[in-house]
Amino acid sequence: MQYEIEVGERVKREIKKGRQVFSVNWIKKIEAEPGELVKLKYNNNFLAWGIINPKDQYHYIRIFSYNEDVDIHNDIKEKIKKAKEYREKTINYKNHYRLIYSESDFLSGLIIDKYNDIFVIQNSNAFFDKNINIIKDALIDVYGKDITIYEKSIGKQRERSYLKPIERFIYGNKYETEIEEVNKKFYINILKGQKTGWFLDQRENRKIVNQLYGDRILDVFSYSGSFGIIINGEEKYFIEKSKESISMLYKNLKLNNIENYNVINGNAYRILKQFYLEKRKFDIIILDPPDLLAENYEKGIRSFILINSIALDLIDEGYLITFSCSQDLNERKFYSLIRTLIRRKNKKFEILYKFNQALDHKVIFPHKELSYLKGFLIEIKK
Repeated sequence: MQYEIEVGERVKREIKKGRQVFSVNWIKKIEAEPGELVKLKYNNNFLAWGIINPKDQYHYIRIFSYNEDVDIHNDIKEKIKKAKEYREKTINYKNHYRLIYSESDFLSGLIIDKYNDIFVIQNSNAFFDKNINIIKDALIDVYGKDITIYEKSIGKQRERSYLKPIERFIYGNKYETEIEEVNKKFYINILKGQKTGWFLDQRENRKIVNQLYGDRILDVFSYSGSFGIIINGEEKYFIEKSKESISMLYKNLKLNNIENYNVINGNAYRILKQFYLEKRKFDIIILDPPDLLAENYEKGIRSFILINSIALDLIDEGYLITFSCSQDLNERKFYSLIRTLIRRKNKKFEILYKFNQALDHKVIFPHKELSYLKGFLIEIKK
């Protein structure tokens, strides 16, 4: 059954501007199965093909194509080819990168990350849920048959779209590999790793911190240890709660022949408080927490202030590298909170660098929500 919806002037204008997601407040609600294609019209003239999910009031319609005679397979294949060209030729990312970043690559709700010959899909688009083999075939057409495709469609965005969690091999069965960044090697396990196996969004930031040196380095929320391993130093401390992440961290330490290290499994807040009571000091501290504001904004802000406050107490003179991956904490508010904390501790500081997400996580207008990662490299002085 083909669905059609007549839209108003406002929606037509927004589609022409490039908006790809519309809530139920924008477009007339109809009875349809999640994931069906809908022809959007204005004054009975074709505007775009949309994908409908009546269960998701915030992503009720996702724009799919502006071509009325669209060939779905070729459309997706061409979008993947264009995304590949941008990653591999324009920004020179070769073996690992975010291939598809939702609206930025005109495949709303779809994420595809590449680790050598392994591709990991995260999807919250109801159409791709029903037609995942189209994605599989397009990837094989572009990259060849010697690849693995794994779907890891889990998490909050999936829940908001009323789609069940899915973890499965779609093609092939390879689940681990190695990548290299800043002349360091890292083990990737797409089954046990967080997100799709690695935090690709920090790629450019890891290049920046590689220029630093510290006698004592503390990597908090370290995951598999990328920052602590990449930063040059004598003695390295890693704090991580997940035992599976620590297992990967040990592999990365071995891969890079790092011997002088301390790995601590436990709650970061408690461990930092203990360090403070023991009057320990560090030259460089990295704070890269999960989205603290996702569940509760006020509670998240308190946690954010607490973790940064304790970290500042552990630095007499040195560097604080602090991040937030929350869309709800903008850069201006982030800076204001950090500046207030430092001044209350009667310390001086300089902002040496502002961090952002990597170039494969590009942001297009009007989807500002695609921008989420921010951070600061701060020199702390007495």
